[in-house]
Amino acid sequence: MKNTVCVLDCTLREAPIDDLMWGKLSIMKTIHGLELAGVEIIEVGFLKNNTYKSGSTSFQKVEEIKEFIKPKKKDVIYVALVDYGRYNLDYLSPYDGTSIDAIRVCFKHSEINQVLEYAQKIVDKGYKVCIQHVDTLGYSETEIVDFINRVNKFMPFAYSIVDTFGAMYQKDMIRIAKLVDEKLDDHIKLGFHGHNNLMLADSNAQRFVEEIGNHREIIIDSSLYGCGRSAGNAHTELITQYLNSNFGCQYDIDELLDLIDVVISAAKEKATWGYSIPYFIAGMYNAHTFNVNHLLRRHNIKSKDLRGIIEQLDSVQKKAYDYALLEKLYVDYFDNSVDDKEVIITLTNNLKEKNILVLAPGPSVIKDKELIMNYIEKCNPIVIGVNNIIEGYRFDYVFYSGALRYKNLQYQSYRNAGSPKIIVTSNIKQLADYNEMVIDYKSLIKFGWINIDSSAILLFRLLVKCGVYNISVAGLDGYSGKKQAFYTRELDMNLSINDMVNNTNDNISMLKDIQTECSQFNLNFITDSIYKECFKGEYNV
Repeated sequence: MKNTVCVLDCTLREAPIDDLMWGKLSIMKTIHGLELAGVEIIEVGFLKNNTYKSGSTSFQKVEEIKEFIKPKKKDVIYVALVDYGRYNLDYLSPYDGTSIDAIRVCFKHSEINQVLEYAQKIVDKGYKVCIQHVDTLGYSETEIVDFINRVNKFMPFAYSIVDTFGAMYQKDMIRIAKLVDEKLDDHIKLGFHGHNNLMLADSNAQRFVEEIGNHREIIIDSSLYGCGRSAGNAHTELITQYLNSNFGCQYDIDELLDLIDVVISAAKEKATWGYSIPYFIAGMYNAHTFNVNHLLRRHNIKSKDLRGIIEQLDSVQKKAYDYALLEKLYVDYFDNSVDDKEVIITLTNNLKEKNILVLAPGPSVIKDKELIMNYIEKCNPIVIGVNNIIEGYRFDYVFYSGALRYKNLQYQSYRNAGSPKIIVTSNIKQLADYNEMVIDYKSLIKFGWINIDSSAILLFRLLVKCGVYNISVAGLDGYSGKKQAFYTRELDMNLSINDMVNNTNDNISMLKDIQTECSQFNLNFITDSIYKECFKGEYNV
């Protein structure tokens, strides 16, 4: 079996690290450690048109790779990956044996008729070529066979089955693998690249070895600790241990574990990957994780809602990432329109020409509580909470536009909060219970931002709608990445630091947009806030 199975480690290319900035030392450690472990094929990164940045594994020229693979091991094949049409082959020097040996070419369904001509140019420059189309599961058997017939004439080094969206069950993998094995020329290596959305990448890879590896040369893609975008990949340490235990291979597992301890643990601090419910949903529908990631940037969405939206995409849309379409589907999904005219009139009568304090759940509501309470005592404002009842404060109203936050109401006591009226948007419910007021959700939405239904922004739009233009604010701190986002970690949204910063930037842009539409709109900040930059007015107790 050892003679027919090769492991291809794609850690340095698959990592969800911005700009693939590993650092030179980590790149060298990874390549050297994989060599020592006996991994047969090492993918050192991408070839892209972008100018090379030191410490990255996204290269423009093969010459930039040389320093990382000196001295080359005779029993190791070094490869890089290109996206068809996204790398200008003018940058590719003829093969001279001093850099990578092979180039993997991936391509989309729409590029199937052009990719082999592109690949031929790589072969003409002296490199081995591996062919792999994105989302093998998305092809009909006829399409696969037709393409394999063309691949056989081309005779690449390898052809790979790719489970791009981690949607293959074992029966799917076996069906496709047996079909390809039957039709593919015996001299072409057959590879398998799995993703872990359904937690099946490793088991599918193992079964692939058992089904195909006993009679054909095969390549198993994997990465250290499953490192990869979104749900991640099959695990190099698990695959090699499986091969050691079952087929007499002799991969050095200790070397791999050292790499995980030294290099991958540090990478985990920069990026996240692995199984999650959202990525499971993407796998369920064979959908691109970019769709899921885009929707996940909204803290108001629940897993079942995420599923409901992805389910509405057709087979083509699931594999693309049309963000404008997702915006529409997101809002339409929650569009349970209500007639809120009477509610608006009531709120206008109760709030217009009154002192209004919006109390948001940033850390400053605790840190600067004395300052806030002094303001409340001095100005006697109507206090409106945002998506949360904060212990120690009395509220007149609490505004909810997030279903998960609204659900917290059942666990919170009203006793010390002054029995506030609850203002709830129609994406959460359409019929008001006792002491509730329902506002039409869609009437407060404006497209053009990722964080389109930020609760604070929706509340400000509602207040402007009710003729309230001058608003005092506390606890609306904004997020810079340097401090806690909320006064309690129980409110954390499981968003990345970058996404939270981007949400804050969206809020800044949306506040400026409200100003553009209503020149009278102004926020007076009782506590410090990133959003002060949008406004001239600032209240001082």
